[in-house]
Amino acid sequence: MDYYRAKRILSQVKIIDIKTGKKIILLNKEVAEENDIYIGQRVGIKIGKEEHAVIVDLTEELVRKGEVGIFKDIAEEYGLKGGEIVEVFPLPYPISLEAIRKKINGYSLSKEEIESIISDLMRNRLSEAEIAAFIVSSQIRGLGDEEVIHLINAMVNSGEVVEFKEKPILDKHSIGGVAGNRTTMLIVPIVAALNLKIPKTSSRAITSPAGTADTMEVLAEVEFSAEELKEIVEKVNGAIVWGGGVNIAPADDYMIRIRRPLRLDPQGILMASILAKKKAVSASHVIVDIPIGSSAKIEDFSQGKQLGKYFQRIGEMIGMKIGVVITDGSSPIGNGVGPSLECRDILRILRGDKNLCYPLMEKSALLAGKLLELSGKATRNQGYEMAMHVIKTGKALKKMKEIIEIQGGDPNVKEDDLPLGSYTFELKAPRKGRIKHISNKAISKVARDAGAPKDKGAGIEILKNKGDVVKRGDIILRIYSESESKLGYAIKALEEFKPVVMDKILLEEML
Repeated sequence: MDYYRAKRILSQVKIIDIKTGKKIILLNKEVAEENDIYIGQRVGIKIGKEEHAVIVDLTEELVRKGEVGIFKDIAEEYGLKGGEIVEVFPLPYPISLEAIRKKINGYSLSKEEIESIISDLMRNRLSEAEIAAFIVSSQIRGLGDEEVIHLINAMVNSGEVVEFKEKPILDKHSIGGVAGNRTTMLIVPIVAALNLKIPKTSSRAITSPAGTADTMEVLAEVEFSAEELKEIVEKVNGAIVWGGGVNIAPADDYMIRIRRPLRLDPQGILMASILAKKKAVSASHVIVDIPIGSSAKIEDFSQGKQLGKYFQRIGEMIGMKIGVVITDGSSPIGNGVGPSLECRDILRILRGDKNLCYPLMEKSALLAGKLLELSGKATRNQGYEMAMHVIKTGKALKKMKEIIEIQGGDPNVKEDDLPLGSYTFELKAPRKGRIKHISNKAISKVARDAGAPKDKGAGIEILKNKGDVVKRGDIILRIYSESESKLGYAIKALEEFKPVVMDKILLEEML
């Protein structure tokens, strides 16, 4: 690292038995003042021959003069046991801060300036406040197409890239916001069964009751290296793994940690976030699902259409062919909401069970079909039928078993093997009526309060869907929880948020 010559403080390592999740060290306040080091400042720490950038916090009691406090997770990362002598020294002002200030003032950033931000972020030379400043300025000032392209490339270069000799490489993405929308776990085996490669890296839940990685984890392992992901796809054509374990575009993961508490998703950064991870697995053809509806992330059709065109424009600029499907996101798509319950939907569809969730199967076949058409595997308007044929003939089930097995799971897993919470509550219809609306946001809130996604057996089973006629006493939904207290929280949320809206039937059925 190109650090300037500054006074180096020799310090003995004291392990602090706390994990912070951040690269912070503790210095004695008096020592810091003597060396003109202030709280929140970037400093270097030299351990043996390696130098690392960290942020300083100060204490008057936890760390004495001559000591440096190293939190447990940082100690594990740097291989410190306690008692080692290390050097602590101030770091120069990061060049990337000038670029961030430039964006705050409304100017466009060059390739080099964006690369400096991502480089300093990866080297821990930017504080959370400074990264937040870049995110907020991108939200207010916006990012131009060229800036987005530079950001995509910088994010890709921050980690590993999975390359395949064969083309096309297929992928998909959903904007999210729809409960039970587990289409990935059907699309991957459909596509892979047709001898096309689809290395799907998926997220864990942030605000939902389950991400694809959380759900797949019920059936198989999801944490693999980039090299292992490539080996899996080379053998069985498809994989469903957790993106955070593959080390692709890790700069994006850093930024997500800052964006999450701010609840900000600047469109340019969000676009770069999505497409960097697609580019990092060499995806050439991508289908994007944009659900719209009153309780989805995007409520307006014109807004969804505009976002779809943005995806296609940026995709074309990086050599990626993107197809967009705008779907109905007004209510949950699956019967199950929560990891195990969503797995049950997938297994029922793949096995042709009489209780299968038809809307989820139909949507998955639609998206898979559009992806097959986009890649040239299917002719125009024939993709849906091809995808349905793969499901109904059992080819998708066979391929899913191969994927589960190669990822370390039991390919013959049965519904009864899936963990389900033993504490339950049933919401029953108070009168005769018709289900008018089921809120995605409210259902997600209730399922999370029940324990999902951390508790794999927690969640909601939806037994009556939008448009269904119910009579008094019919079960509309059933909550599952692995603890009595969490079930109580879910019931309270159910009463507070009222996720199900019913219409009275004014006229009896006319014969």
